[in-house]
Amino acid sequence: MSRARRNSARTQRRFLLVLGGLVAFSAGGSQVGLAIGPLVPLFGEFDVPLVALLLGGGLGLLVGSWTGAPRMIKALSQDYSALGPRRSIAALIPSFALAQTAVFFSIPVSFNQIIVSAIVGSGYAAAGGDGEVSAAKLGYTVLAWIASLAGAFALSYGAFTLLTALV
Repeated sequence: MSRARRNSARTQRRFLLVLGGLVAFSAGGSQVGLAIGPLVPLFGEFDVPLVALLLGGGLGLLVGSWTGAPRMIKALSQDYSALGPRRSIAALIPSFALAQTAVFFSIPVSFNQIIVSAIVGSGYAAAGGDGEVSAAKLGYTVLAWIASLAGAFALSYGAFTLLTALV
């Protein structure tokens, strides 16, 4: 491998590492905000400080990352679409831009859905729609998104009804 090629690959890896760090920071902040946002008015009546809620959200995100991240990274980088450095960059840049735009306008977005959509889109674009992306895996993912939304509604309604009955 020539010296120019090695330097190009090294520069690409460094750029990907920096971009990945920015995306992780953005995603983490967005996810913690989505998790504790609805809790702020509820815990405000009990004088729970915002810093405690933020720390709890951050710790929850950290535990989730330690327990679920390796499986999720494998699924995203191999099962949905084979990602190399260039396709990773192509998926991360629009994801980061979309997430930051949503944060700027105070629009709650799921970063998981943004990044999965970008990775699936890069897989379809690279393959020309020739089946590189598993349709079954994508179907399960969409069903999981729908189920999590329905479950969140049911859990929220149940918790609200229980708290209303108790208070």
